[in-house]
Amino acid sequence: MNEKVVYIGRKADGTLVAHTDKDAMKKLDGVTKVLKEVLLSEYEAGGCLVREINGEIFIGKTEAEKQKEKDAERVRELKKLLADTDYVAAKISEGSATKAEYAEKINQRQAWRTEIRQLEVA
Repeated sequence: MNEKVVYIGRKADGTLVAHTDKDAMKKLDGVTKVLKEVLLSEYEAGGCLVREINGEIFIGKTEAEKQKEKDAERVRELKKLLADTDYVAAKISEGSATKAEYAEKINQRQAWRTEIRQLEVA
């Protein structure tokens, strides 16, 4: 089975375009030179994102971009955990609980804050 190919070219204004049909690329965007050919599955796996990075045509996100997204998701998770355990601070401040009773949870919350700071600096 022959998989479709995506052709990457550059328009006159410098922007990159991707087409599965060379004739369409020429007619629609005026591109006559194919800079790169990739399989449609690779193009789709890369989120249909085509860019030029350091002179190379790149499909998808870089590892650094993927890591940044992963870190941002982890920060959201940690902030949710903090919000879900805010009751600890309220109980202690109202006097209905002691720090000793919630020492483990207080330590965990501090570890979450530390991890958030590390991820946000990265």
